[in-house]
Amino acid sequence: MVELTQEQVKGRQELAEMELEKYNFITQDKLSFRSQKGISEAIVEDLSKQKDEPKWMLDLRLKALKHFLERPLPEWGPNLHNIDFEELTCYIRPDSKKVTNWEDVPKEIKDTFDKIGVPEAEQKYLAGSVAQYESDTIYHNLQEKWAKQGVIFTDVDTAMQEHPDLVKKYFMQAVPIHDNKFSALHAAFWSGGSFVYVPEGVKVDLPLQAYYRMNAAQEGQFEHTLIIAEPKSKVHFLEGCFTAGTSIRTEHGIQPIEEVQKEDKVLTHEGNFKRVYFTQVRPYTGVLHKIHIYGDTTQEIEATEEHPFYAVRRKYSNERNKEWNPEWAEAKNLQQGDYVAIPINKKIISNNFYDFEISMSISDRTRQFIKVKEKVKANKDFFKLAGYFLSEGSTNRGFSSSVSFNVNEKEYIDETKLLFSKVFGVEKFCESVHKTNHGISITVSGAKIARVLEHFGHSSNTKQIPEWMMLESPEKQAELIKSLYFGDGSYMNKKYAWGRKEMFRINTVSKTLAYQVREILLRLGIASSINKQVRKAPRQIMYAIVIGGEYMQKFGALVGEFIETSLNSKKRATMFFVDENYMYAPIKKIETRVVENLPVYNFGVEEDESYSANMVAVHNCTAPKYSEYSLHSAVVEIYVKDYADARYTTVQNWSKNVYNLNTKRSLVDKNAKMEWVGGSLGSYITMLYPCTILRGDNSTATHLNIAFGSGGTWKDGGAKVIHVGENTKSNVIAKSISMGGGTSVYRGLLRINKGAKNASSYVCCSGLILDDFSKSYAFPHNEIYEPTASIAHEATVNKISDEQIFYLTSRGLTDNEARSMIVLGFLNEVARELPLEYAIEFSRLVNLEVDKLGTVG
Repeated sequence: MVELTQEQVKGRQELAEMELEKYNFITQDKLSFRSQKGISEAIVEDLSKQKDEPKWMLDLRLKALKHFLERPLPEWGPNLHNIDFEELTCYIRPDSKKVTNWEDVPKEIKDTFDKIGVPEAEQKYLAGSVAQYESDTIYHNLQEKWAKQGVIFTDVDTAMQEHPDLVKKYFMQAVPIHDNKFSALHAAFWSGGSFVYVPEGVKVDLPLQAYYRMNAAQEGQFEHTLIIAEPKSKVHFLEGCFTAGTSIRTEHGIQPIEEVQKEDKVLTHEGNFKRVYFTQVRPYTGVLHKIHIYGDTTQEIEATEEHPFYAVRRKYSNERNKEWNPEWAEAKNLQQGDYVAIPINKKIISNNFYDFEISMSISDRTRQFIKVKEKVKANKDFFKLAGYFLSEGSTNRGFSSSVSFNVNEKEYIDETKLLFSKVFGVEKFCESVHKTNHGISITVSGAKIARVLEHFGHSSNTKQIPEWMMLESPEKQAELIKSLYFGDGSYMNKKYAWGRKEMFRINTVSKTLAYQVREILLRLGIASSINKQVRKAPRQIMYAIVIGGEYMQKFGALVGEFIETSLNSKKRATMFFVDENYMYAPIKKIETRVVENLPVYNFGVEEDESYSANMVAVHNCTAPKYSEYSLHSAVVEIYVKDYADARYTTVQNWSKNVYNLNTKRSLVDKNAKMEWVGGSLGSYITMLYPCTILRGDNSTATHLNIAFGSGGTWKDGGAKVIHVGENTKSNVIAKSISMGGGTSVYRGLLRINKGAKNASSYVCCSGLILDDFSKSYAFPHNEIYEPTASIAHEATVNKISDEQIFYLTSRGLTDNEARSMIVLGFLNEVARELPLEYAIEFSRLVNLEVDKLGTVG
């Protein structure tokens, strides 16, 4: 076992959750119909009327509803009792007609699907595609080549109108309405989905693909997939910004948004650092909103009008809000006086020592240098010395260091000497008095000391706090703020005609340092503002970090009692408010401008899908975060006739608020072949057990499945295979990854009926656990009633071992590369069966998720 520090375990747990909700984004709904909430006969009847369905379908729906209401929730798997069926909206119809030309799709819906590759994927490698938005299909298309051969690929509603006999013959026959509670719910409220019919002898050599989009909170989506492969046919079915210069808080400091790269970690609205998994730049034509915020005169935030900000609406015109419940609001909907949320960096990594990497000369004659480590105690003394150096220090060509004070600041001079002695063991100091400015400099010789201090900046306008110190404990950081204030701070208490002006200030010419100080003050529970000023002589820009009002008491106590005695004891409210998660700052004004083809930038962030832009919490425009749960309950029915070949591939990445409860079944006839390939990435709870009934002699079934249980999610999946015909064969390979506190469960049923002579089956369920707090279970169930049958079953659960990591890292791989290789090798048996584009993206996701785990025990 690799020994982990408590902080490493905590950091690993924070970073381990896997919810890369790349395709979750909110679109403003334009709807033509939305059913009432809840489950009732009246809603079912209204739905059927809206669709102008035949009576047999309405009768089936009502019969299914009755069965759903009578049947209890299953108790043998994950907890489903949090689903509030009375709050679900089971039918939502977008304001769009079904079209076969992508250009005819309404713009807001087309933009939604363009983001996930429709129709780009169709143009590249699909025979046809269907796109469903909310409860209805809005687009379907099939290449003319296949239509001429009699292939039908459309949505089920259209098929029921154009091919009623086919639909009535097969609909809810492979999966009866009484199969389970959720198949009954599906039958009562189904809408949309895909209908595929492949005539005898036709082999469709390109995949057909469907895309399903849930946009509303507390929505139920119940698409139905019906696939009929006639004898000797073949089918494969797939289911599947800011302007430049905006400052982004990354784990390595402030970066312009255009320089943010994949794999960078950025501060999210939750106060944690999360990984960027894709970046985007696009030309934008439209309105930009420039938002000016009180407390920051140095920069504004300019965003496209639909970009969401984490904000609180202003409730009172003449006083500050009393309640603070931030919500996402698009830039175009923000108003002057509303409060934006500035997240507090919550990450803490405490070090006893820190190794500074410095360059040291090995030859004065050749000027050759080597990189060496200089270990320094990361204690309060070092932080206090750093504050003095940031305010008043400099280095001389990397060979000596100086700190300058006013000649009257004797106590600071003496304390600085003492700190140099404690931290670096300095015994000799050189003092120089500057009569013209009444200053005194303390100089310390030594290249190692100078090159350590150069990590704080080479000049006054490049001063900065090293990133590891930005993540240190607030107690140490308080010492830095204190000495920084002693060196470059001041207290103002002046009376004017309009009243008294009282504040603390810390001055710097480094913009980076100013924002770092503000961030540390927030970690200490102190609100501050940054004012930009231009000095005339010498001409330079000065940044003043200002603390006023109610936060002066706390800051005064921090920097010393000699300041606090001069404070007005009356606590005065400021326009800002700080709680344990955010500082709320009011919007001063909003300006707009129209641009054409201006590059704008955005990126996706794992889990939180947010980042800090100019310190303000913003969404990445691509992921809705609903507190309510939605339900996805689909049914897939596949009929594989004699000598036919069908493959069904699905990779689901639903939002983390979705219950994904599906029923999938295929009926396979003589000499036919059925393949299921599945990947379960998203959703809160998934329960999915594709079933194959091998009813024809010499028929075969293959089930390949990958499940990721992460971050408190529960993936409950597996396969069911029922052998009826003679000489039937099945192969079930199930792989699961458990990480970040997730749970993966394999539940399998293998039944070989009496008379299924010479049937054979191989079942292998394997789990890989990547940490100490996730779980993996296997519940195989075998029923063998035929003595001539042969079966083999394997079930394993493993962890990545230190020996595996050592073997690979000794051959040049990093730890994370080694883990990724092990995990991808573990999944390869299933992943290699995915289409190329899916396999590449799938491997990328695996690499991304494994990389963020850190050291594995």
